[in-house]
Amino acid sequence: EVASPSAAPAPTAPAEPPVKPSLVKRVQLEKRIEKEAPQLVSLVKKAQISLEKAGLGEHRAKVCLCLDISASMHELYDSGKIQAFVERILALACRFDDDGEVDVFLFGQKSHQAAPIQLGNYQDYIRRLIKQYPLEGGTHYSPVMKLIRKHYLGDDSDRKYPLSKPTETPVYVMFLTDGATSNRKAAENQVLFASFEPIFWQFMGIGRSGAFEFLEKLDDLKGRFLDNADFFSVKHPQELSDDQLFARLMNEYPKWVELAKQKQLLFRG
Repeated sequence: EVASPSAAPAPTAPAEPPVKPSLVKRVQLEKRIEKEAPQLVSLVKKAQISLEKAGLGEHRAKVCLCLDISASMHELYDSGKIQAFVERILALACRFDDDGEVDVFLFGQKSHQAAPIQLGNYQDYIRRLIKQYPLEGGTHYSPVMKLIRKHYLGDDSDRKYPLSKPTETPVYVMFLTDGATSNRKAAENQVLFASFEPIFWQFMGIGRSGAFEFLEKLDDLKGRFLDNADFFSVKHPQELSDDQLFARLMNEYPKWVELAKQKQLLFRG
């Protein structure tokens, strides 16, 4: 008797690649935005398009907002222009990070760390902020820059060398002011020290166009380990459309990311 050929085993389905934890968190955040902050959905999409154009569609960073609370900012806060700007920065943060949150630091005569902006508190964030932190006389950059460096690195020293190990997540600081600082040399030093660190400073001048020569100097400061800053100015935040603003925010940052990897401030990946 001839044995019948045995049936061929059924082909096994190819194993699906594991879903990256970062992708899972991003999808979860997108669902949170749709549910908790539907007004931000369009802004977040615009931010994503801008990041993709800059080659940073999958890039991860922590977004920090540093706000001038000097008395001359009164009209900008009262008119709602800063509130509208805050919402655009939160949209950028939702594409850069998966926690849907922006750390907030303030400077005037003193420096402060305020509560973060979140999906659940962003709509009247500025009104409550100014109630808690009334506008101050004076404009001092360096103390708040030290505070930011201390917060993210645990160190605000006069750094002369890079960190011993590269980091995965850089810090993108959105620094908004309507005037120059009182102690310019101290601010220059903070930018110099931070050039050895995984922190990028995006300076934005708001108001009188002739008041920002010093911010331009910080943008082009000599002697840095790495060019870690950019600057532009507007008369008011709404002068730029959403697309224009996001494009400006990505003017020098992508180049900094690549150089920071070459200089081993950031992990390659």
